Amino acid sequence: MREFLFVATGVCLAYFVAAFGAYALLLVFAALDNAISSRDARADDLRALEESRFTIPVSVLVPVYNEAAVIRHVVAALRDLRYPELELVMAVDGSTDGTLEILRADLQLEPVARFERHIVDTKPVREVLRSRVDPRILVVAKENGGKADALNCALNYARYRYVCCVDGDTIYLPEALLNTMRLVVRDPKSIVGITGHIAVAMQPERLTVDADGRAMVENKLIANFQHIEYLRAFLNARLAWSRLGFMLCASGAFAIWRRDLLEELGGFSTEYTCEDIEFTFRAHEHLRRTGVDYRILSTPQIAARTEGPGTIRALVRQRERWQRVTLEVIWSYRRMLLRRRYGVVGFVGMPFFLLTEVLAPPMELVSIVTLVLGIAYRVFDVRVYAVFLASVAMANAIMTSAAILLEDISTRAFRLDHLARLVVLGPLEVLVYRPVLVWARLKGFWRFLRKERSWETFDRNPRLASR
Repeated sequence: MREFLFVATGVCLAYFVAAFGAYALLLVFAALDNAISSRDARADDLRALEESRFTIPVSVLVPVYNEAAVIRHVVAALRDLRYPELELVMAVDGSTDGTLEILRADLQLEPVARFERHIVDTKPVREVLRSRVDPRILVVAKENGGKADALNCALNYARYRYVCCVDGDTIYLPEALLNTMRLVVRDPKSIVGITGHIAVAMQPERLTVDADGRAMVENKLIANFQHIEYLRAFLNARLAWSRLGFMLCASGAFAIWRRDLLEELGGFSTEYTCEDIEFTFRAHEHLRRTGVDYRILSTPQIAARTEGPGTIRALVRQRERWQRVTLEVIWSYRRMLLRRRYGVVGFVGMPFFLLTEVLAPPMELVSIVTLVLGIAYRVFDVRVYAVFLASVAMANAIMTSAAILLEDISTRAFRLDHLARLVVLGPLEVLVYRPVLVWARLKGFWRFLRKERSWETFDRNPRLASR
């Protein structure tokens, strides 16, 4: 048993060093990309882009299913997007909670004859409506088919060369399109996809700011830890992926794609639990295999605020689904791993996902089993283990502090004293928040092995009564 525990502990330690080493290396490239992107953003004149008649038009695709609680806020945010020419194509995916009735009343919808190009097969369309309040808004009511099917339906009605895929429960910042499309305007030939930084909040429609216009981080532990997690995911990881050329997940909450690529690849797949990461992988696989010069980017500027789970149970359900769909996609595109034709995607991106996503759940399980056996057989020295755990906590805290610093450099969006609270919480994440994620990832790994494909939605957080 001692020999087994010695070997198992060595394997866990080696994995820990490899994983954090990979994250540390990515952090270097993320910091470089953040510095360059932030400098360029300050130099660009968004007003000139907003007023130019040469700015590329965008179709915003909005899949909507049972969003009655937030749909008014979402529509208001989308209508406030600063952009010279856009259209909002809302696909109401068989909602049963009165979402369509709210849109019908608020937007004064009326039937309209609109040509459907039928690029992708979708569930039948019931009616097509246009808003008398805002002619830019087209609402397509259809039978329920899931988010990917709703996006494909909206794509069939979209008119413009670039499409922006959003969520029907997310609040978008007015500059979101300008901050991302300014990069596309520079290089429309090679940029085929781009995503932005998504922030998380318990009630994203109720953003609280101070006198200087800086947002306040919510004073709730589960919200704070999710805020930290999102910062690392979008700033430490995606910025580095973007800089190195293997941006492997354009977030479904805000992703801009060139429409000809979407059409060429047959739209979003309904065969996967989540459409965003699968399409990103499929785009890389197709474009690398065909030898096309292309770029898929991520920007550090905040594009939107999405709702995060407000309970541990809801958090586990969401993260379990994320883990499961990531494994689905990696397994489906395993042929890209270490293949020369896929370049940096196959030799850097795929191995990174293999290390941090595929191997993480089993290695976390091994570490837990090793700890339990070590304590039971009195093999571990408590002081040595405490030093090891403290080392893990501090390494994680360093990554967290770096993400918070990158966020403050790029956006200056949050109050400094609130960011300081997140820095203080960084070392506690391993003990307080990480065990929940470990359980969720293990559940996701197990359900992936069982080939489950359920969506696992979580209930909306309780809303305060409207004033």
